[in-house]
Amino acid sequence: MIKRSVVVQGHATSVRLEPEFWQFIDSYCLAHDTSLSKLIITIEKQQKEPGNLASQLRIFCLKQAMREEG
Repeated sequence: MIKRSVVVQGHATSVRLEPEFWQFIDSYCLAHDTSLSKLIITIEKQQKEPGNLASQLRIFCLKQAMREEG
């Protein structure tokens, strides 16, 4: 597990994910000219209920991967 700290809308938080998820997220952010902070804001806006950030990021990766396959 790799832990990263990020500031989201002025609030510092940290997230632990497996290296493969961080690779996917880094590639996505680079390809879409965005930052991890902006990606998290976008993901949180789409959620109906607040949840675990690590889980939300894993689900984001899964959904993006499924779109790429489809």
